[in-house]
Amino acid sequence: MIVGTGSRRNTLCVAAGTMFLAILRLAHAADPSTAKPSKTIGLAVTDWSYAFVETPEAKECSLGLQAGEVAQFKAQPDFMEHREKFGGTFENRGPNGEKGNFSPTVVQDALPWSELVTSRGFGMNLDGTHDGHATAKSCKHEKFLSDQGEQVDHQLARVIGCIQGFRTTGLTGSFYRSEVPNFAINRHLIEIKDVDDEKDDPSVEVWIYKGIDQLVRTPGSDSFVPYTSQRIDMRFPQFTLKTHGKIVDGVLITDPIPYARFPIRETANIGERRVRDLRLQLRLTDSGAEGMLAGYEDVAAWWNIKSKGVTPELDKYSPAGMYRALHRYADGYPDASGQCTAISAAYHIKAIPVIVVHPPAKQQRLSSAAN
Repeated sequence: MIVGTGSRRNTLCVAAGTMFLAILRLAHAADPSTAKPSKTIGLAVTDWSYAFVETPEAKECSLGLQAGEVAQFKAQPDFMEHREKFGGTFENRGPNGEKGNFSPTVVQDALPWSELVTSRGFGMNLDGTHDGHATAKSCKHEKFLSDQGEQVDHQLARVIGCIQGFRTTGLTGSFYRSEVPNFAINRHLIEIKDVDDEKDDPSVEVWIYKGIDQLVRTPGSDSFVPYTSQRIDMRFPQFTLKTHGKIVDGVLITDPIPYARFPIRETANIGERRVRDLRLQLRLTDSGAEGMLAGYEDVAAWWNIKSKGVTPELDKYSPAGMYRALHRYADGYPDASGQCTAISAAYHIKAIPVIVVHPPAKQQRLSSAAN
């Protein structure tokens, strides 16, 4: 009997101790001072490239790659007489010697535009439809099928997808990719705040800034030194953006930003990229992030940059043909006449981890200069 009573007492003591420890754990978890602090992830974009399906043989293009300005000029009837009459170069193809860059509506192409005919593509479902039918903010258009089996929007691919210079090894495509890390005007910083779990977090805050500092390359490679300090360029608050997001299985997914502006330097031309309904999908890794940026890009702002270009013949395209394709395929934000003023676009982007440096708060002066 004595042994039995001791056993019961031991059992009761163990149970009481277990209950006490459980209460302590609950109290510890409920105490905000003991909670694991949220973290902030800083990123600097190192690569921003056009996203469309391309093959070495250009099988996705109805007539192969686009014809350049020289080919278009030589396809005109009496092209040499035209040049002698109006002077200039092969670019002055208009009825009175106009250039397609500056007068695209009057310059006609003798050779047809090569259409992107693939059904596969990159992008995001920007209009929320499964078939591209017209909505209050979009024009009727044909969707692409992504590798994930989703119907996505990326009409800009139909404009530039068959232009040699915009493809991976083309002049504009590769030159712009070098300008992104090399020029501070293209320094785009992303800051993800209130991150409790880098794999799955239902609510994070996402900021995008224009940076001001150079990136540092790793000696002897094409990579960049991570965790450098990158200051926000406070001179241009119009380029600061904020949105809500979530992290799902390691992928950051943001809510759309209604209107976004980015500074841009592309093939030495300076301007702005203006995007409606901007959103990001980025896989977060120890080495940074990689994924896609998409939205409706303003047609006028996009053409403003391209019309300044001096590379149509090097890139092999007709500016007049590009202008017409741009407006023909525009699928976002129709005006009063029904003509869409923006075009769905998608870009591949890569980023490295950095420390985003905010401007110091104004400090109160403790003494006057006389003291």
